[in-house]
Amino acid sequence: MKKVLLMWSLYLLMAGGPAGAAALPSGFGKATWGMTQPEFMSVYKVQLIPPKQMNDIGPWAVQGPAPGELTISGAVLGEPEIRSISLGFHPTLGLTIIHVRFRDTNKPGEMERLLPKWAGAYGKPKEQLPGPKVIWEDQQTHIELTYHTVSPRHPTPSDHLALVLWSVPLMEKIETIGEEPHIPDVEKLVPMQEPHLEK
Repeated sequence: MKKVLLMWSLYLLMAGGPAGAAALPSGFGKATWGMTQPEFMSVYKVQLIPPKQMNDIGPWAVQGPAPGELTISGAVLGEPEIRSISLGFHPTLGLTIIHVRFRDTNKPGEMERLLPKWAGAYGKPKEQLPGPKVIWEDQQTHIELTYHTVSPRHPTPSDHLALVLWSVPLMEKIETIGEEPHIPDVEKLVPMQEPHLEK
């Protein structure tokens, strides 16, 4: 019997099943699900300083544009490959969703270059879908590495490769009380340009 249990445990470990699956982080960096915006700002010593220009690589932070949203630069978290991070804080449930926008997103092969880093952090993905979209999920956290395209016809500076994380139980609570989810809209941080109309 012990031999059968040992063989089954090894099979689950190799298959990436429950015995071998490590829990996903409950947030991103020091930002954890349920924390309030003041708690986050205290942990990272964030000050509300708007960016000086569109591609400002220094530390900056702005409120909004959505209610309950704080958008910060990657420099605040010490992540040079990240342009901005939008954190969605529910008024009573706290931090529920995080939208990470990478810097060199329209460079060919950027998804393939970044995937090993995040697979190293989160383990084997649950799914890899066309798009491309890579998904990690456990009982507490859902994570997607995917492209966000504002307009399928016209590329814009707002198109980006993103890592989107949310708290599964907190988002379920929001849905059961019939509220709109507080999803950060990072595209609104940079006004959409229309280079296709300038030709």
